[in-house]
Amino acid sequence: MKNEKEQFAIEATVNGKKQQIQVTTAETTDGVDFYVCKVNEKEITQVRKDMEGWKQVWGDLPEDEARHIGSLIDAYLKKNKITS
Repeated sequence: MKNEKEQFAIEATVNGKKQQIQVTTAETTDGVDFYVCKVNEKEITQVRKDMEGWKQVWGDLPEDEARHIGSLIDAYLKKNKITS
């Protein structure tokens, strides 16, 4: 991933309500990418993709919502040809 943080928006259903989610890329100290997701400046989850798929590493969203957000992040990255 680039040293600069990538920021973008996706739209997903969170807690039964369609919402605009601001996504910021981040990196762990060992260089693994994860994504900080906020709604109205409030952090709602952090997700990352591993060999088994998308996982919520922080937050209280149901796992299916966290995986859905991950799939939307994948789609955004693919559409915009962003590689980590």
